[in-house]
Amino acid sequence: FFYAGTLLRATMTSKSSAVRAAVFTTLFAATSPIGCSSFAVLPTALSVAASAAAQRQSRQQALQMASSGGGGGIEELANNALRQSPSTTQFYTHKMCPYAQKVWLALEAGSCPYEMQQIDLYGAGGKPDFFLDLNPAGEVPVVTCFGGAKILIDSEYILTRIAEGVIEGGRSLCGDGSEETNDMMDRWRNDINTKVKVVGKQAVLRGGKHVDELMELLQSLDGNVVGPYLCGDAVTVADCSAFPFLWRLDDEFGPLTEENGCGNIRAWLDKCGETEAFKKTIQSAWWWWW
Repeated sequence: FFYAGTLLRATMTSKSSAVRAAVFTTLFAATSPIGCSSFAVLPTALSVAASAAAQRQSRQQALQMASSGGGGGIEELANNALRQSPSTTQFYTHKMCPYAQKVWLALEAGSCPYEMQQIDLYGAGGKPDFFLDLNPAGEVPVVTCFGGAKILIDSEYILTRIAEGVIEGGRSLCGDGSEETNDMMDRWRNDINTKVKVVGKQAVLRGGKHVDELMELLQSLDGNVVGPYLCGDAVTVADCSAFPFLWRLDDEFGPLTEENGCGNIRAWLDKCGETEAFKKTIQSAWWWWW
């Protein structure tokens, strides 16, 4: 309640609409069921809201410059200011984690403006307190957006929210939006999470017949690749969900090729490897998913 009182006094005394907006965003983040549920997160929300205030202020300044003859169109100047100011979307990650890589891919493919914060998950000092305030389970990825009003955890849930275009400045990753494409995306995400991850883990840890089972599974999925991406011409969340796992299995047991019944998956992996959003997330050292 100390923080709440401080925020309310700031609201009453500040002449800056950006600061006032950030204050109300912070209070909303602390009390709303779609944000957090405790004032214990207010110090973290304050810092996130400060970024939101800076971004809003930059846009206001750009609009004022344009309207007073500062050169260039209003939207162009405003967008330039936004690109140069702190993003209100924060992405907390560890680059070696496949679950975090899924979200990183979606943020990049969706052209979402964001700031990345690398979290040391296994350091001597333990996970930072501010991160545990965001996700008490201490797991990455975590995404905060709308000035901290929304805190998103669980990689598949975050992918769904990005696919729906709810992240500030991003675009939808639902392909053509048809029912057929939505069904394909759901099928791929389900197959990766309930089949590939399970059988792939056994193949890595136990080898032998489990490798044969993995190859049979991948061969059965190969025909589901539409091309050039999993569900057609555009990157969707299905590609973001599948790539970290199929890429690791290809690195471990591959190369997957036409000769071993995975020609479509091979072409898809190569296409992803040429796509900037995917290339950016590939690490020379990486973790498995267990």
